[in-house]
Amino acid sequence: MIKMEELIKVGIGSALLAKEKFEELIEEAKKRGELSESEAQKLIEELKKESEDKLNELQNMIKEEVKKQLNELGVATKEDISELKKEIKELINKNNEK
Repeated sequence: MIKMEELIKVGIGSALLAKEKFEELIEEAKKRGELSESEAQKLIEELKKESEDKLNELQNMIKEEVKKQLNELGVATKEDISELKKEIKELINKNNEK
């Protein structure tokens, strides 16, 4: 079975390779005179922005999948533990009032 870590590495590796290849194509087009310096720079900036957006999207997908898997395993979240601590404090306070 493929591990989540391996999938992440493949996804990020593929994205980096695509980015590098795209930058190479932009540089080649610039050298051939098909793109001006400003057009090439604009394309590279757009690529950087899109790459960052895709990386954030991938990170969010991973977080959601991890949450889902932990929930299915019945692992308590920070929120669950905080809620239990709150309830314990309330019970202690009620007991101390008696």
